[in-house]
Amino acid sequence: MGVLKPSWKKQLVLAVVLAAATGALMLWWLLHQQHLPTEAIATAQAFVRDVEQRDYAAAFGRTLAGPATGTTPLQLQTNAQRQLCPPARLDYTLPFQSHGNRLRRWAAGRTLDEPQVRVEFVGSPCLFGITLRRTADGQWKVVGFASHAG
Repeated sequence: MGVLKPSWKKQLVLAVVLAAATGALMLWWLLHQQHLPTEAIATAQAFVRDVEQRDYAAAFGRTLAGPATGTTPLQLQTNAQRQLCPPARLDYTLPFQSHGNRLRRWAAGRTLDEPQVRVEFVGSPCLFGITLRRTADGQWKVVGFASHAG
């Protein structure tokens, strides 16, 4: 007795089931991947670049002036020299937000982005974080920064 060949209908059903399962797994994987707040990251990186180049007036322009950043470019310079340690590279952002979380926010009619984001950097020889807040006009501004232990 020879090996029975499955009919083309069974092969088609199997192919559809495999494609659906693969698609479901890929969708699940995508929804659980981290969304990076690219605009906030770009603002934080530009702030660090301004500090690295000692352009404190430009760095000050990226802040919401206050006690945590400094109310003048000179105060910002003093704080930055004490707290930041460029050159630095991006490490991670907080809070974690997945693509699925953003989809749920969109479905609920809420804003997609968190109102405040912390961007963490690895400098030499320290670690530091920059806290940013979205303003009413949609721009990200630095509201604080500090070095910290690992």
